[in-house]
Amino acid sequence: MKSSKLTFAEGFLGLDAAAATKRGSTQKVFDWDEAARIIKEKLKTHPNLIAEAGLEGDWNYTGGTIFEGGNPTTEGYTYLASNWAIPTLILSWEGVEQQEIPCYVEESGSRFTCHSSWDENSLRILSK
Repeated sequence: MKSSKLTFAEGFLGLDAAAATKRGSTQKVFDWDEAARIIKEKLKTHPNLIAEAGLEGDWNYTGGTIFEGGNPTTEGYTYLASNWAIPTLILSWEGVEQQEIPCYVEESGSRFTCHSSWDENSLRILSK
């Protein structure tokens, strides 16, 4: 599930991003509200749930834990926006990665950016 198709330099220089831009791809950003809904639902049957977020195909440089021990986390690093990679949620329980779920919205018109993390709205969804 977690892998990187590019080296750090290729990702940093945006080599695939430049090609995607030429194809007309739009910026995709991680959807924290949807992640909150998914985590809340899975937590009902998997109390030891761990959730990680990252960019599919560039996980080693963008991914990190966003939920662990029954609580949202903000300590780790994540970079969750791209015009070529898919922002993804990976759910693990029983110490095993179980599900990989595309979890994004188009950046234009969204309150989420590459710098977004848990905010009041997404935390409210998670705690309801």
